[in-house]
Parts: sequence; C-alpha cells; structure tokens
Amino acid sequence: MSQKLQGILTEINPSLAELTQEIERLIFVSPRAAMQTTRTMAETLVRQVAQLEGLEHSEFNFGELQLKLKNEGIITPTTDNAIHFVRRQGNIASHDGTRKMLIREALTCWEYQHLILTWFIETYASPDIEVPDYIEPVPEKSAAESDSLIDHIEALMQTFIQKQQMPGKISTEQKVSRRIYYKDEYIEIPDFLRDAFLLPQRFPKSTTFLIRLNGEQQARIMSELPYQLDGLHQHVKRFKETNDECFFEELRLFVEEEQKRQLVMEQYRGEILLFYKSDFVILTEALGKVSLIKENFTGQTSLLNSLQEQGFSHVKDLPKELVLLGKYRNVGETALANLFNQLKVKRMEFTKVEI
Repeated sequence: MSQKLQGILTEINPSLAELTQEIERLIFVSPRAAMQTTRTMAETLVRQVAQLEGLEHSEFNFGELQLKLKNEGIITPTTDNAIHFVRRQGNIASHDGTRKMLIREALTCWEYQHLILTWFIETYASPDIEVPDYIEPVPEKSAAESDSLIDHIEALMQTFIQKQQMPGKISTEQKVSRRIYYKDEYIEIPDFLRDAFLLPQRFPKSTTFLIRLNGEQQARIMSELPYQLDGLHQHVKRFKETNDECFFEELRLFVEEEQKRQLVMEQYRGEILLFYKSDFVILTEALGKVSLIKENFTGQTSLLNSLQEQGFSHVKDLPKELVLLGKYRNVGETALANLFNQLKVKRMEFTKVEI
C-alpha cells in the first residue's frame, strides 16, 4: 500500500488503516488467514454502506446483502465483481482444507480489495479524494538487505556461468546427527531431531515404558537416549529386553513420521495443521467451528464425553498433536484413529459447500 493511501485511510478511519497494514504483512505469513480477513473487511464495508444508505442489513448474509445493494443500484458493476471475488475467495479459504492457499491467491484477493476500498472512499468519504493506484505489497525488507541479496545473486550467477557444467547426482539426504543402535541394527537420527521431545503417546506400544524412563530422566528427549538401546529397560523395574526391542522399532517409525511431517510443514507453511502420526488435516475456519458432539461424529460417544469433560467443545480446541488426547479416559488408539478419519471426511464435506 502506498503511503498516500495509508494517509487517506488514517484520516477516514484509523482502525481501517491499521487493519490494511496488518493484512499486507499477513499475506506473506498465512495467505489463508489473509484471505479470510480480507473477506471480513469487505463484508464490514458493505454493511457500513447499507447502514449509510438507510437499508436494513442485519437479516441478510453477505451474499444476500451484496445482491440487494446491486439491485438498488448502489454498487457499480466493477465493485460488484470485486466484492464477489473477495467473498468467494474468502469462503474458499475458510472451507477448503484440501490444499494450501497460495501467496499469489492472497495478493489477487488483496488487489480486488483495493477496488472495493477505492469505491468506498470516493463514494462515501469524499468524491474529491483521488485514490492512488494499487501497489502490490512485498515482504518487509530493508533496502540494504535487498541490495545485498541482489549482489549475492549476481555473484552466484557468475560462478554458475563460469563453471558451465551440469551437476552430478543431486543429494537430498538430510544431515545425520547420530546413530542409535539395537543389537546389529541402527537408526540414523537427522539433525532436526537431535533434541526432539519424545512424547510417550507417539509410541503406543511403549507409552508406559517411556513414562517410567522419563521419571528416571532417561528418555525425555532424543539426545538423552544412549547410542545403544540394549539394556535400556534396566533403568526401570519390571520391564524386559523385549521392551527395548519394541521401543527401537517404534523409534524407527517415529523418525520416519517426523521426516514426512517436516516436508508437510514446509509445504504448508502458515497453515494450522492437526497431526495424527504422519497424516494431517488443515484446520480451516469452517472445520474449527464444528462442535464435538455425537451428531457430527457418530459412534464416538464415549470419546466425545471425555473431551467435553476436558473442555474441548469444538474442533479448533483440539491440540495440534492429536495423540495427546490418548491420556484421557475412553480415548484409545482406535477411537483416535476413527476421530481423525471423521475429521478428514468433514474437511471434504466443506469443500462441497456452495460458495
């Protein structure tokens, strides 16, 4: 946004000016949240216009109110198209949890929002105000950082041109921090898991074993594990060598799941994800509002009662790590798996909502 437009908005409505600044920052952090907030801003402006025009608006939803203003000749065709686009994209961001919202989508939405702001300012603030043309926002960087980056890229390009050779086999392997052995087998622990917290619920067959080891400060984080797991059971009473072997196999699976999660979190940066093992669902606004009641999650009465006892009333209240729920009464692995599968079904249902 230009400083001139920012100044105009500050004079008209300081809260609106501040909101536009924050949304522009949000675009590059969470496109989904930016698109949802842009939609809310557009609806607020439309309702304010209806109020200024002396029209009843409380009984209409956003789409209905837009149509009413269009039929009354209050909004122009260009503004109507812009409102429709922002409303539709905001609804998609709120409902569609099957994919990531992209920065370019949020920027397009924001460009249409500029048309809405222009119409609002010129029509209801002052017809004498000349609204500046749209300027696409960019991630906040200082001029020095930008110049330094350009210089660095130019140097890299020169090096690349001078070498003029194709790379050999491209390595995508992650750096290994250490190896953990059990007998003659080993697991390679990547750097990003060097100090990972070992949540007992992530190891369903070894949960009690890990809890007891945690009490002896032997397995709270990855770096506390010995390089050789043989004999780990000797730190706590009433466990056997088979527990060492079982934990080793679950640790192997844990590392594989975490490697998959790392790729997912990088791909869906800025999104809120609910994880169950290596699988996940995107927590959209619509999915988050779903009540945790038997009408929405059939066959889960006992689990839902336990969640209600703990203050979980909506999907948005659930922890990002769903296996944490396993510590509550009547929340076993099978029940959790069923809950997660139903969450995925709910996510798909919302993508079919007419928007």
